[in-house]
Amino acid sequence: MGQRRFRFGISFAGSPRRTELKELLARAEDCGFSVALTADHLTERHAVLPLLAVIAEMSSMRVSPMVLANDYRHPVVTARDTATIDILSGGRFELGIGTGWIKDQYDAAGLSFDSPRVRVDRLEEAVAVIRGVWSGEPFTFEGDHYQVDRIRGPKPVQEPHPPILIAGSGRRMMALAGREADIVGISPLRPSLVDVSEFGSSVAASGDRIKTQLDWIRDASGPRFDDLELSVTISHLKVTDDADVELGRLASEWGSTPGDIAQSLHTLVGSRDQIGGVIEERRESFGISYVIFSSLVLDDVSPIVASLA
Repeated sequence: MGQRRFRFGISFAGSPRRTELKELLARAEDCGFSVALTADHLTERHAVLPLLAVIAEMSSMRVSPMVLANDYRHPVVTARDTATIDILSGGRFELGIGTGWIKDQYDAAGLSFDSPRVRVDRLEEAVAVIRGVWSGEPFTFEGDHYQVDRIRGPKPVQEPHPPILIAGSGRRMMALAGREADIVGISPLRPSLVDVSEFGSSVAASGDRIKTQLDWIRDASGPRFDDLELSVTISHLKVTDDADVELGRLASEWGSTPGDIAQSLHTLVGSRDQIGGVIEERRESFGISYVIFSSLVLDDVSPIVASLA
């Protein structure tokens, strides 16, 4: 894979007020972030798509959910809502999408929490429906999970459609992303994970999986592999001159080893220069050029992004 230019995304945590959001966006843009994102959770946080629409008005950054949980909304609704944001933003929307995985949120909303296989099958159909509705022409689809009859939606600005990011970690999700996505989000989550309390241990163990995950993506994508953009979200960043102390603390908290945590693509611990070097090394070794950080670490990561963007 040829070496891509870096892209950096800033993912907004919590529910910032308008003035706070505007200030954070300006700071992020100034240091080189080019994509604004937010996660999709059924909590008290702001709803994803309205928030992204407002962000698109406040800034010149591209906007993307990281990621929409497919099971939370029908793909016809997803297609219409996201096409509208793409039109009104002048073609700056990217669709990040996954299956959904937090069982407690499904239960709270009265949604059926099906097996990973069913959720992946449903996501694959949803991507086909979204693309069909995005065409702007009457679209019919007959699948096991979705059936639509000559539905028509607004056509996005971007051609042939907004970029699609599919995020996951297991073999079937990585293969789906390899076949269908423009951007592949490599997640630390084990396919069987359903409880956020186990998130840290999953991050800690993720370093051993990356080469296998890349093989799954490569096998499924075939000749289009070199056209794919690969992405990771940094779950833990700590700027420090004593990385061993922080890695030891995380190892104790997550039930892992400092070495395993240092190898995880979703953690960055060290001085600014060390972290910048690791980001460059991961692009060289694995082709990962799109890196997403939480807005909570904006102050710490801004100088690093400014030096690489």
